[in-house]
Amino acid sequence: MEKAARTLGCTAAITICLVLSAAAQETLKQIRFGFATKAVSPIIVNVLIPERLGYYREEGLTVEAIPLGSNAAVMRSLEQKRVDFGTGVAAFQLPILARGEELPLINFFEFTYPFKYAMAVLPDSPAKSMADLKGKRLAVSGFGMAEYPIGQTLMRLAGVDPEKEVSWLAVGEGVTAGLALQRGEADALFYFDTGFGTIESAGIKLRYLPIPPGVPQIGGVFFSTHRDMLRDHRDRAIGFARAAARAQIFIQENPEAAAYLFLQMFPEAAPKGVSIDKQVSAIMSSIVKRAPFYSPFDKSITKWGYIKESEWFDEIKFAGLEGKINNPSAMYTNDLIDDINRFDAESIRRQAGAFPLPYKAQ
Repeated sequence: MEKAARTLGCTAAITICLVLSAAAQETLKQIRFGFATKAVSPIIVNVLIPERLGYYREEGLTVEAIPLGSNAAVMRSLEQKRVDFGTGVAAFQLPILARGEELPLINFFEFTYPFKYAMAVLPDSPAKSMADLKGKRLAVSGFGMAEYPIGQTLMRLAGVDPEKEVSWLAVGEGVTAGLALQRGEADALFYFDTGFGTIESAGIKLRYLPIPPGVPQIGGVFFSTHRDMLRDHRDRAIGFARAAARAQIFIQENPEAAAYLFLQMFPEAAPKGVSIDKQVSAIMSSIVKRAPFYSPFDKSITKWGYIKESEWFDEIKFAGLEGKINNPSAMYTNDLIDDINRFDAESIRRQAGAFPLPYKAQ
């Protein structure tokens, strides 16, 4: 009888704990974040690992990351409020304003600062500059990604007509893009930092061509949202961006721990048939390439996510839209930045430095 009572008591306690846990979960606001690639990857590790680190929970949030496949799809989803937040890039937003239309979203936090793009060839390629690519086949991961319009403009700066003197191919993301180059399906690949990191971690050797002189600081990536979100749920926007900013500090301090956390969340992203430390190393190669871009290139900016107006004018000039957009202020706001930056950065650095990696204790 006493044993039965103890068993019943334990069962009741477990039930109460589960109920309390479920109740706590219900208090978290579900946030949907849309991004432009076709699959989850380390490109958004700063948005993913706050879930594992508990940063979102501390803000009363839980976040679902949704691959939408293109920047245009992200903008449509934000406009239709199918996602709460998404990635924003000027190359796809500026043409809307240039047509005299209202941008259906607003950028409120810059989480990747310029300039992170490059043109890569195989080590034995005869090309020594981007001008040498005239008449060649140039690859991008997809036509819905920012590297396509940016790559076109860079080719123009290199003295090559991007519409008449080269051909463009959409070859897919990550290692797939590298294999297209390796197999001779394309002569060069225009891509961004983390994508190249994934390719190089697969053992594909690359050589990078010099960027034409005079390229401004363009290509930043922002957190965007529909305008009603900032009016009706300002706290959610602040909490979401603050968790990401904290994660960015963690990543810069300990990219290996960030890679390990990413793989704990998405084990299917790991290379097959290798040890855990090699799996972490493969993911870390992309994270290490991205981490410096969390910090502004302009050292006068001291707050995470601050958006500088001059960057937008650089984007307008780079896109050839001078005279069509005179005031980019409607595209962004810094009104949330002070609140987003209200956290203890040093405590995060200590947390990152002391983060345990189980495979290193074996």
